[in-house]
Amino acid sequence: MAKIISASVNVALAEYDESLKKHVVELMKESLREKATEYILENTWEVVENKRTLSVNEDGLLETQDEETMAPEISDTRETLEVMTIGITVTVV
Repeated sequence: MAKIISASVNVALAEYDESLKKHVVELMKESLREKATEYILENTWEVVENKRTLSVNEDGLLETQDEETMAPEISDTRETLEVMTIGITVTVV
């Protein structure tokens, strides 16, 4: 039975370019190949990019900033980081 496995990583948008994307994708592929116990269908790799803004919460952890529900006074006081989330998926059997 086929299933999909995935990996993702956040990269600071200020440092993001095509060269870094290729490098990160290759590292994630290598990591999934090492961890997978099933057979990877190599022709099924897919890469997805998602630009997001993360903010530091009260505990010092990064979380997705929801601009619709966040009050303006809160968003002004939180440290934020613009990132590109790079995700990959692949089918295994």
